[in-house]
Amino acid sequence: MRATRRRFDLSAVSELLLGVPTVLSSLLVLALLGKAVTPQALWLPPALWLLSGAVVFLPATDQLLAVVAYRLRKPTRTERAALEPLLEEVCGAAGVDPRRYWLRIQNSKGINAMAVGGHVVGVSTAALQLPPRQLEAVLAHELGHHLAGHTRISLLRWWYELPARAVVGLVVLVGVAIHGVGRAVGTPGARVISTLLIVVLAAAALVVSPWLVLVPVIAPLLAWSSRRAELHADRVAAELGYGPVLLEVLRRWVREGQDDLRARAPVRARMLASHPSCAQRITRLRGR
Repeated sequence: MRATRRRFDLSAVSELLLGVPTVLSSLLVLALLGKAVTPQALWLPPALWLLSGAVVFLPATDQLLAVVAYRLRKPTRTERAALEPLLEEVCGAAGVDPRRYWLRIQNSKGINAMAVGGHVVGVSTAALQLPPRQLEAVLAHELGHHLAGHTRISLLRWWYELPARAVVGLVVLVGVAIHGVGRAVGTPGARVISTLLIVVLAAAALVVSPWLVLVPVIAPLLAWSSRRAELHADRVAAELGYGPVLLEVLRRWVREGQDDLRARAPVRARMLASHPSCAQRITRLRGR
């Protein structure tokens, strides 16, 4: 059994750093809330929110996220009998305990797999039809995400960003409502007043959540970080001995047309894509 390959890579570190502006905006939102509710201890809500990040590391969070966000279910006895030996092989190659990871199934006609939280490895029902060795390579790729901490860091960043994103969402809803009222009234004065109110709301949102001005820069950088994470997971799978088999899976996706839209997407869409194209993944794997 090999030594455990558990390590953070550049994509995980960069995602942490790119999340800093939004997380600071969340803390500012909570500090303002603390000033209104507990003026003598305005630091308390931000401190409690930072401590609340521990919820990301609870096993129950992974289970809830798998069901709510990804609609994953527990495998049937037959599915478990097919998957467990493959996961054991992959974990044996990586030097990790397979009991640490929970297999889940997504009812889908498309070949897909995902790593969720710190424990869940999910595959689609279509992926179960792959030859065992190819399915093993897919599991190795998802294990690569877990070993690098990609999914855990993404979840932690999402959690800490919630207050800032909630404020922006609230401002957008109020702005839409004001715009609707202005149009419903229909008079020039009502339209001018609604426009001014929307401008004031936008300015207030920028004061409370200054990270908004960085969105045009942060969004493509986060997408780049996500693409690097996918390439890193491919590299881990290759290091575990699944490189040639993973190439077979990627070439199969290309033959079945699953990569056509991504490859032909406009430049802006490719910049914001969370996954690299199969062609890029194939090139990187062949290079190894």
